Amino acid sequence: MSALDRGEVDVLVVGAGLAGHCAALSAREAGASVLLIEKMPEYGGSSLMSGASFAFAGTSQQKEQGIDDSPDLLRKDLLEVGDHKNDPALVDLYVDNQLDTYAWLKQAGVEFHPVQLSSNMSAARGHPTFPRQVFNELHPRLAEAGVEYAPNTAASALHADADGRVREVELSIGGKSRKIRVNRGVVLTTGGFARSDDLVQKFVPDQAPALRYGGQGSTGDGIRMAWALGADVADVGYVMATFGIAMPDFPGSNRKYDGERPLLHAMYRGGIIVNREAKRFISEANSYKTLGDASLKQPDALGFQIFDQNIMDQSIKAPKTHDYAGALELGVLRQANSIADLAREVGLNPDTLVETVDRYNAAVDAGGDTELGRKTLAMGVGKLVRLDRAPFYIYPCAPSLFTTYGGVKVNGELEVVRIDGKPLAGLYAAGEVMGGFHGKGYMSGSANGKCSVFGRIAGRNAALNNA
Repeated sequence: MSALDRGEVDVLVVGAGLAGHCAALSAREAGASVLLIEKMPEYGGSSLMSGASFAFAGTSQQKEQGIDDSPDLLRKDLLEVGDHKNDPALVDLYVDNQLDTYAWLKQAGVEFHPVQLSSNMSAARGHPTFPRQVFNELHPRLAEAGVEYAPNTAASALHADADGRVREVELSIGGKSRKIRVNRGVVLTTGGFARSDDLVQKFVPDQAPALRYGGQGSTGDGIRMAWALGADVADVGYVMATFGIAMPDFPGSNRKYDGERPLLHAMYRGGIIVNREAKRFISEANSYKTLGDASLKQPDALGFQIFDQNIMDQSIKAPKTHDYAGALELGVLRQANSIADLAREVGLNPDTLVETVDRYNAAVDAGGDTELGRKTLAMGVGKLVRLDRAPFYIYPCAPSLFTTYGGVKVNGELEVVRIDGKPLAGLYAAGEVMGGFHGKGYMSGSANGKCSVFGRIAGRNAALNNA
């Protein structure tokens, strides 16, 4: 008899993205009966749409590639990127468990491609994968391990007993309501709130003009349910849109595009970014969150990444953020044999764009960008390069609330914490729904990293909670 038929389970995991899969498998490994539910017809959520890179430090792959990195440097970077607004206990928890999680994922069959440098890393530590391959390995393991999985099953409310412990969850299945008793713990892995207009307006109204491109189920369900029991929140005020989502049908464009919108970051390989006036407006070495925030303030909230064939030659399929050849195939990237013709492709002023690129190349020749202070490719790493080898490429893009990176507050056990500082017994959170880990900024790869690292810990802690 299934858990839903029994109306009882040891651990209920709510949300079947990466964090949910990791939590469910970990809870089962710890000996609990586990039910993983997903309100959408398909599992994966925003994790399946991500660039699928993981921020791990001190791995065998890094050593094989001659990359000098360490857990201590990872800790330092995470705290500095977060402007020390992140919870040091959560940063320590992540750093202390990330190598074990890396090994666990590899053992599960996840294939990591060559390590890459990306946003807000002082050493190359992005371990890219294909998101579909990750789920192709993890999802079948649910059934093999004895985890029950139920799609089209939404959690609508959490109920606590007389002692304040979360013991029951109200579910909605096919429009009908039913309840399930949870003996050990509920793990919220419901994702963020990028698709919720009211929560975006409540927490970060200045980000409301951004595109919405997270998973369709990212409507803040976990935050709302935990709030109803008095849960606190963390980091929600620091949420910023991600720069680089394709915008081929931008205002004034004569092209329409209904397919997947890629996420590209050619600026971290040496490209530049201009606005509708064909002028640079920020140092491209900044985090793509900072770039997204700056782009929101530009005309039509648009940015145009410009790069040359030298950068195109660095195209790789994973991470997807550097799959320039794939973007060209999709038709969201345009090319021309001169900078002036490139400008005409997207309706920019040719003379202004030529002047912008010439001025930038001259600054590179002089040893650095004095106009906007760009000295490196990203986070103090990488030498600036000229843009001078035809053909040239331009990528119209916009900031998007892809993931929100802030949510319910948790303690070092990943228990959800009330506004009075006390834990909500029997309630855990991991992945995008939890706040406190990122702080004010974001390191590329730390979202998938925290889904896997904290998902495993939350699932295990819930399973071992026999109170």
